[in-house]
Amino acid sequence: MAAPRASPRTRDRVSASDIARVLPFALGVAASPVPIVGVLVILLGQRGRVGSVVFAAAWALGNALAIGIAVVFAGHIKQPRAHLDLPFEGAVFLLLGIGLIVGAWLSRRGRKLSDKPSKAPDWVKAVDNLSPAGGALVALSNAVTSPKNLALALGCGATIRGISPFFGTETGLALVYVAVASTTVVAPVILYFVMGKKAEATLAGWKAYVTARSASVMEVTVFVFGIALAVKGLINLLG
Repeated sequence: MAAPRASPRTRDRVSASDIARVLPFALGVAASPVPIVGVLVILLGQRGRVGSVVFAAAWALGNALAIGIAVVFAGHIKQPRAHLDLPFEGAVFLLLGIGLIVGAWLSRRGRKLSDKPSKAPDWVKAVDNLSPAGGALVALSNAVTSPKNLALALGCGATIRGISPFFGTETGLALVYVAVASTTVVAPVILYFVMGKKAEATLAGWKAYVTARSASVMEVTVFVFGIALAVKGLINLLG
């Protein structure tokens, strides 16, 4: 009697290669100076415990909303017909990559033309006066409306839809995206709760470091991911 044939592997699961395709997008979102400085400011304030938890939760929620909208958006776009239109995923990545490159170049050019190119951006002063509610609003809006974060979420959403249309896979990869994208905001909060007041010197050092380099970090991050997305899009189009 012949052995029963194994059923084909379903895609309703998450593999290591799937996660590897999502990680670059999530890491790009994690390297966001605004929420990092915001949570550090709150932690060093008088209502650090409550405010930091609210801020981190809002940041994670914003990332979840962004990737959820991106996946749904990608799923409702009609796929192009073969030999007639540009491949969908390649065109999305190429356009997003070009947009990020141009944005990084404009930011760098603006700072070079400024009288004080090394001056910290205006938003750094704004976050110094954050309340818990204001911090939550900043975290949520930055995750959903920041051009860089939105572009990376859209690119990741297209990638997730390209990997598998199954709900289980989409949900699993979206959770990976949210977890990784939230690490740089959640980690200081965990450190504070573990070490208490002893963590303040470390957190203050992190705040000073990120604040002094916020513009450069943002520009380099956006430029690198812009090139990566554009190259990926070109490979997809020419392959």
